[in-house]
Amino acid sequence: MAHDAELDRLKVAQDNAFQRKQNAYQAQQQAWDRRTSAREDLNRAHESKQRAYAEQESSWQRVDQVRSSNGPRIDSLNSMQESAYLNMGSAFQNASAAHDRRDGAAARSYADDGHRYKAECQGYVVERRRLVEEIRSARAVHDATKPAFQRAKAEFSSAKERFDRAKADHERAQAEFKQAKAEFDAAAKAFRARLEKVRDESAKRKNDKRSIAEKAGIPYEYRNNVYVSTDASGNTNIYFGGLGSPDGPGHGHYVMNRSGDVTYMREPFDAHGSHNFTDNQSDYSERIGHEVAGQGEFGFSCRFRGYDAFVESNTNKQGQPKIDIYYGPNGPFGPGHHHAVALRSSPYDFESDLLR
Repeated sequence: MAHDAELDRLKVAQDNAFQRKQNAYQAQQQAWDRRTSAREDLNRAHESKQRAYAEQESSWQRVDQVRSSNGPRIDSLNSMQESAYLNMGSAFQNASAAHDRRDGAAARSYADDGHRYKAECQGYVVERRRLVEEIRSARAVHDATKPAFQRAKAEFSSAKERFDRAKADHERAQAEFKQAKAEFDAAAKAFRARLEKVRDESAKRKNDKRSIAEKAGIPYEYRNNVYVSTDASGNTNIYFGGLGSPDGPGHGHYVMNRSGDVTYMREPFDAHGSHNFTDNQSDYSERIGHEVAGQGEFGFSCRFRGYDAFVESNTNKQGQPKIDIYYGPNGPFGPGHHHAVALRSSPYDFESDLLR
């Protein structure tokens, strides 16, 4: 396939786009890992906050329960304490009045009532203090849960901020990867389209060169690998069979003029010289004796029945060595060429003469 600068440019663009896509994919994966880690931290922080909230709610329910249970009793104790206090005061006043009247028995009786009311009042105070302390203790336990909940709440808020940033980073990296992938897909599509076009053009050039080689009568085994150029006079030069390349050392060389006539024929590794010009080539009858006498396969150009011809050896269906002669007005293998066949044992007795 021939070198193509645009194809090279598109290949570089595709490779660069692919690297950008790979980098964007790695960035997206790393962002996803950070998002996953942040989500796990957020879940743990949420669970901690929920536990702290549940503890706070439970302690508050205990406060409410104790307060609901002790509150009415405290109110009742306050009322009973106040009544006992008033009774105590009245009893001591009566005792003092009886003492002033020098009624000792009444004074003692009133005094005993006063002390009894005093003891009753103190009993109410003790019980009320106990009930109030229960409420205070429950509230203290509830208050102790507040800092833990506030810390858990703050940690959850911080974790939520980190997760939101990680999520935004991942979504941004995801968008960048999609963009890089779209750019790579476009670059790959452009490269494939150009590659297909270059291959088609290369195949067409190859077919064109093969067609030229076939028209010029280049030996069959070389037709898929020839180098064709046109000189200033419009002659088509066809090179083939060289070492390393069609026009390499030892190459063969055919020349075809504007009319399609082959004017020069030199086979690979044959000597250079004027004898290679077709005007100087001998007729079939002048060369066949020497060629048939030789050993092995052979192939040569000559003139036959007034036309440019190419002669090669083969074997017929019966396994007999034969001679194939291709010739015609458009060259040995051109449109309308003829094909004559003879046995090598009788090279002038032609078994068939077919128009192709």
